[in-house]
Amino acid sequence: MTRGKEQQSEEEDGRQEETAPENQDQTGHSGSFLGFVLLDECSLQADQLKAELLQEWGIQVEEDEEAEGESSDDDTSPDHDSYVWNIGNMIAAVSLMPAPVPDDEAVQNAANNYMWPEAVETAGKHTAHLLVAVMNQGESPIDAGNLFVKLCCVCLKQEHAIGLYTSGTVFQPQFYLEAAQMLKDGGLPVLNLIYFGLYQGEHGMCGYTYGMTAFGREEIEVLDSEADFQQIREFLFNVVYYCLDSGVELHDGETIGFTEDQKLRISRSEGAAVEGYSLKINL
Repeated sequence: MTRGKEQQSEEEDGRQEETAPENQDQTGHSGSFLGFVLLDECSLQADQLKAELLQEWGIQVEEDEEAEGESSDDDTSPDHDSYVWNIGNMIAAVSLMPAPVPDDEAVQNAANNYMWPEAVETAGKHTAHLLVAVMNQGESPIDAGNLFVKLCCVCLKQEHAIGLYTSGTVFQPQFYLEAAQMLKDGGLPVLNLIYFGLYQGEHGMCGYTYGMTAFGREEIEVLDSEADFQQIREFLFNVVYYCLDSGVELHDGETIGFTEDQKLRISRSEGAAVEGYSLKINL
């Protein structure tokens, strides 16, 4: 991966700075992750969840770290449905919610998953959900994201789990679990943390990321490209992996490329398919 700075006049630099103010809302909550595991029956086997956290990921949670305010110490109690654990400098939480995700939000966003034709139908069958959250209190956003993926994986192994609503779409359990193997291979589980949207624009193919703001970054878009959807998706994946793995931040006016000769211009402006400002790469 190569990066460079595109030459510009001082007048152009000033104009860009004036018209593209920093979007504080997008970058103010880095390291916090939220997802909803869709259930076709209101059920949470807490002992199984804790056992798989330990067996699969080496994470041991203490009994006294369960959420306060429960009516019983018995995990099988119908009132015993919320758990909060301190893991490193992070807070992890799992709560059983005895109702579908409000406002039909999960079903509507399931339509975004172009890799799972049955996503909308499957999401429509959920009657309850597990709220899964990781709040960072001092670790890197990468560590918080990795913990979130591990937590979602063990929740998806619950008997009644049928999907995971996060990053603007609903993931198929099998896909999510297989993608998370990247963690065990020492890599970043980018496909678990970032959704890559694709759509046909007026003048070409377009793509965007959803999830970069959790890492304190702006989303990345490719607009009206002559590349096909597969090429755009692979390109965005490689750029995201490069940025998160190496800690590199892209800026307005730079260029980026995968060869010495490739110099793709980066610009920053109001998002086309995402909220706030985004970085556009001219692919």
